[in-house]
Amino acid sequence: MKVIKVKDIFPAFDFLSSRENGLLLRNLALLEIRSMNKVVIDFSGFDAITQSFTDELIGVIVRESGIDFVKNHIEISNAGRDIRAMLNLVVSYSSNKFPSHTESMHA
Repeated sequence: MKVIKVKDIFPAFDFLSSRENGLLLRNLALLEIRSMNKVVIDFSGFDAITQSFTDELIGVIVRESGIDFVKNHIEISNAGRDIRAMLNLVVSYSSNKFPSHTESMHA
């Protein structure tokens, strides 16, 4: 299992925004998933993430592969209440493509 410390990737940021940043983190996570099967995304040092960042990071994966894929391969750590709320919001609306998998992400 590989831990991706988000602060190491974006050291100058206090919060995470933009689709470009979400895409960068998603690509790093997927590279690790392909080689190690599970990745932990550590949000230490961040209090907030935007919906566009979160959609690009997690929403795309949920829509393409389903919530079960996310639950089996991605763990979220050190995410505060606001970050978890945004993750769950994005997972919820992204799960509509997979109607039998509409649970929120409880990582």
